[in-house]
Amino acid sequence: MPLWVWIFIVLAAALFGLKLTYVVSTGLVLPITQGAVYVSSSRVRIAAFLDAVPMPAGQLLIDLGCGDGRVLRQARARYDVRAVGYEINPLAYLQARLRCWGLKDVGIRRQNFWRTRLSEADVVFCYLYPDVMGRLSDKLNAELKPGAVVVSCNFALPGWTPAKVVRPGSSLHNDPIFIYKAGAQAPPPPKLTEGLFGR
Repeated sequence: MPLWVWIFIVLAAALFGLKLTYVVSTGLVLPITQGAVYVSSSRVRIAAFLDAVPMPAGQLLIDLGCGDGRVLRQARARYDVRAVGYEINPLAYLQARLRCWGLKDVGIRRQNFWRTRLSEADVVFCYLYPDVMGRLSDKLNAELKPGAVVVSCNFALPGWTPAKVVRPGSSLHNDPIFIYKAGAQAPPPPKLTEGLFGR
């Protein structure tokens, strides 16, 4: 059999193995992610976020579902922040660990962020599905310190009013990036109950 045939077979098998690993990794975490799959943020969107949210050196950035860690790496390089990413997809977690290997003050945790307190965060970044945004809104309201910044790609936080909405200049990546400040949300209106006015 010619050498090129063997090379083709090996490459095809490797690609099939990678695809199978991706499918299995995604399937393992679907009950936790509620259908969300690993989709990386484009460099254009990350740059737009970093332009819109300058961070003093030493601040803590937390990425909820950090994928391959690209947000953490770029924020660390640009602003010298401390950066922590949470990722439960095994394949994405391994990529993030490898790509962030040796970077000072960048940590990757294979841990469900719903079980983690976010009270130390100065900035929280997320690119999650709409199905979880209501629950995330409640978690952030309960845990973040006043003034902490929340950045959500594509999907708004229910009940929060954005301080700013950024749209990257690229026509391919022009979906909104919502930027919020914790503690700036108006309290919900009081619920009316029967008998409120003596009825």
